[in-house]
Amino acid sequence: MAELQEFCKTLDLSISTPENKNSDASLVFTSWIHEIDIAMNGIDILAISSLNEGTPASLIEAQAAGKPIVATDVGGIANIVLKGETALLVESGDPIGFSNALNQLISDEKLRMKMGLNGPSYVLSRFHENRLCKDISELYATLLKN
Repeated sequence: MAELQEFCKTLDLSISTPENKNSDASLVFTSWIHEIDIAMNGIDILAISSLNEGTPASLIEAQAAGKPIVATDVGGIANIVLKGETALLVESGDPIGFSNALNQLISDEKLRMKMGLNGPSYVLSRFHENRLCKDISELYATLLKN
């Protein structure tokens, strides 16, 4: 993070960090966010450029909030988004591809809106607590039969 913050300074981008908050910053570096609904309200696109990832809850939260996503196709990311419908996925280690995908969403309002609209219904159908409890109940019933 320190390297990225220094790089931002070379580009004359103002930044905000948990230690030095700047409400007029071009870029915000966060730590753990407890009020995710407030944070999601303030963004247009969620971008995750991870080289390695598990199953990031932030992507489920972004889709629930109707935010389009640009992410690297690592770990469990492809299992929790709809490629091309709620997120643009890019191969890891491809900064030009990532930049192009991000620029595509920035410049195409219609695509951004479509992806944002697809997110909430997808999250409700896949990740709602009722569906998860039903799946676990069915799994236990199957295991008990065997």
